[in-house]
Amino acid sequence: MIRLYPGARAVRARVGIGVAVYVQVALARSAWSDNRQLPVPWPTSPGEVIPYPVPGTAPTAPRRPEPAPEGEPMPPEPTRPSSSSSSSSSPSPSPSTSTETSTSTRTRTGQNTHLGALGDGVVFIDRQHDADWDLRRLYATLTHSPTPWLRFHAEAGIEHADSFAAQQVVLEVSPAPAFGLRAGLLLLPLGIINQMNAPTTYLTVDRPLTDQLIIPTIWREIGAGIFGEVGGGLRYELDVVSGMDGTGFAAQAPIAGGRGNGHRIGFLGAAFAARLDLSGPSGFAMGASGYYGSASGDQNALGGVNVAIAEGDVRYHGGGVDFRAEYAQVFILDSYVLNDYLGLLGQDAVPRIGRGGYVQLGYDVLRLGEAETKQELVFFAGFENVNPRAAMSPYNFNPGTITPPGETPPNAPSPARSFVRGGIVYRPLPALAFKVDVQVALDAEGPPPTAPVTATGAPGVPRPLESELAEAARGKTRLGLGIGVAF
Repeated sequence: MIRLYPGARAVRARVGIGVAVYVQVALARSAWSDNRQLPVPWPTSPGEVIPYPVPGTAPTAPRRPEPAPEGEPMPPEPTRPSSSSSSSSSPSPSPSTSTETSTSTRTRTGQNTHLGALGDGVVFIDRQHDADWDLRRLYATLTHSPTPWLRFHAEAGIEHADSFAAQQVVLEVSPAPAFGLRAGLLLLPLGIINQMNAPTTYLTVDRPLTDQLIIPTIWREIGAGIFGEVGGGLRYELDVVSGMDGTGFAAQAPIAGGRGNGHRIGFLGAAFAARLDLSGPSGFAMGASGYYGSASGDQNALGGVNVAIAEGDVRYHGGGVDFRAEYAQVFILDSYVLNDYLGLLGQDAVPRIGRGGYVQLGYDVLRLGEAETKQELVFFAGFENVNPRAAMSPYNFNPGTITPPGETPPNAPSPARSFVRGGIVYRPLPALAFKVDVQVALDAEGPPPTAPVTATGAPGVPRPLESELAEAARGKTRLGLGIGVAF
């Protein structure tokens, strides 16, 4: 997150986000003029392409044109008519759960190569009229499937306008719909947003705090796993990935600083992440996910520190309605060992339990008209309650001298905080979203980030949170403006 002084702030924001908008709109116009099929977060007509799977849908083989000499490029497919009676012409989603969104080139040999882009830029303005802007990410995406059962997918590019990173690099083998293997840099199957994180798929400018402080999206680790759909709309995924580094844990966002995210080479213990998704008729889906693994990093003194996550969610999208609800808890086992190692005291101590949940409802008002359109204008509102320090270990070291009179006792949990959000999302194209929303804090906002209070002589040194996450954890009332692209 970059904080700018008045005057320079507005110019930098317009230039940074303006460049991203210009590039992506140009790509969108090109794709639209060529009558290509554009990816969308959900099917709104039979001619549109789903960039990632809807839980519970099984892949079906697309209709192929008449054979031709091997290697000859295939001409563009004609646009399919919008007809609810033709089920065979509906697009077939890939078995992957990635954020893949792209255009494609196909040959008569059955190969598929997809090139795309993914990005979002945001501006936040608080009550003091201070503005923070960030080009969160601008990725290029590549997917290549030399055969129907083998797939390579990669997403990499610029983060925060100043660093290069990979979001995922995955090789998948799926000999049957019920079973597939994947390996590489994986997006963990936790919650609603972590895997399906394209900015066009969620309504808020920023991700909900539950999906930042409790489930620290966007979370990826090196590992391998299995996935598939066993029938009846039930989809599963189980991954074995590298564990976490507990020396990066913090009170405001308990486990966010312990993620590897592809920046760390090596395997720090083992962790397991799993998810079940059950999809029903007419756009309804529900899911549950979990995580358990080591958080000792490479420190023998933290050998008993482990992390567990439990999450459940419900989603519905249909008839212009967009509803989602999520609840998650994070558990840090033997958190007092970590606090002793880092010397964290009082309200800076890492919690034993953190929790969060939200509900959100939106409606596309353009569905009220009689004219058919691919554009969307969604009005939405939601409520969230989150508490990263919901419970503390009774074994923490808590000298009474660190708590002045009238303040919260050292080992007391932090109070939960509630938020109301509302806003508008306009999608002129399915793969382009303009957003504006307001977050209203119903409780007092948190203080500015400061160095934690530590005990003298502690063997470890706490690491500060990323500035973007530390600012979000304050829970301020603010206005948000954003643009998201996913081609």
